[in-house]
Amino acid sequence: MTNTASIDTPAAAGAIIRARRQERGLSQQSLAQASGVSRKFLVDLEAGHERAELGKTMAVLHALGLNLTATDPMPRGSDYDPARRDYAETFAQLIGSRDFEFAIKMLADYATASLNAGRPLLQRSPRLKDPHWSAALAGITNYTAHRLGQPAPSWTRRVKPLNEAWMPAESYRNVREPMKKLTMSETPAELAALNVFIRERSLATA
Repeated sequence: MTNTASIDTPAAAGAIIRARRQERGLSQQSLAQASGVSRKFLVDLEAGHERAELGKTMAVLHALGLNLTATDPMPRGSDYDPARRDYAETFAQLIGSRDFEFAIKMLADYATASLNAGRPLLQRSPRLKDPHWSAALAGITNYTAHRLGQPAPSWTRRVKPLNEAWMPAESYRNVREPMKKLTMSETPAELAALNVFIRERSLATA
């Protein structure tokens, strides 16, 4: 019979991860390298840090042969499958409701889903009224196409560069000057060409 344990707190997750790591004779550094995370992240995770990133946590679990099990059936449909999501409609709704913080998270979701799918998922223009977000999506589409060694969809060539430099993060919060400079220096060329600035590390993990 397989033993099961309820993971209902960050501390419980950290304890299970630490126990499995020690059981396998792994150091924190070796597990961090195998998972593609920093040793500091793993230290915080094992200590039950409440703000550990889910994606990185899943990578650690995978490296240890662990997984999360849900008692409810997995939801189905395009809303729960990034590869099938209607990103044009998603962004139209988010921007229309001025939910800019979540819209920025969805930019990264779009980039990662496109890289995982092996093609830019927005093959047709999203037809957004806001030129800033149109430019952001065109830039990310070009970025993913370039990383995949594919031609970018033709609609991206119709999107003109913004008149002034724009950072999506400024839609909902103040960005300090040092972070602006760092962001501009780490923005992929495909986005910078459209005067949109997002750090590459914020776009995709694929």
